[in-house]
Amino acid sequence: MNIRKRLAVSAAALAVGSGLAFAPLASAAPQAAAAGCAYPYVCFYKGSTKTGQFKDVTSGWQSLGASKGATSMVNTRRDDVVYTHFTNGKTWCTPPKTTTTFNSWVVDKVRISSASRC
Repeated sequence: MNIRKRLAVSAAALAVGSGLAFAPLASAAPQAAAAGCAYPYVCFYKGSTKTGQFKDVTSGWQSLGASKGATSMVNTRRDDVVYTHFTNGKTWCTPPKTTTTFNSWVVDKVRISSASRC
């Protein structure tokens, strides 16, 4: 095996071993309105079904209720980041105008912050 292949295999093993392969993934959210999530909301989805929406900036965590275990979240806010909390105790920050896919982590709480950057 050449050195490049060894490095690629090592990097992949490190990512899986550290849990990064299962961490949430963020992407731009240009289709937010089409997905039924208008500004200034943060919307949660299980598959293509919207399970809840939030808009209040809070200093503490809000329980998700029916959105617990959502598979994705859309942050339509223009200047506010969104923190999500997971049942494994980890948190994730989603920048403004971004969609996050949660992969295998189970989301259970949300906090909208007036900060513009993670």
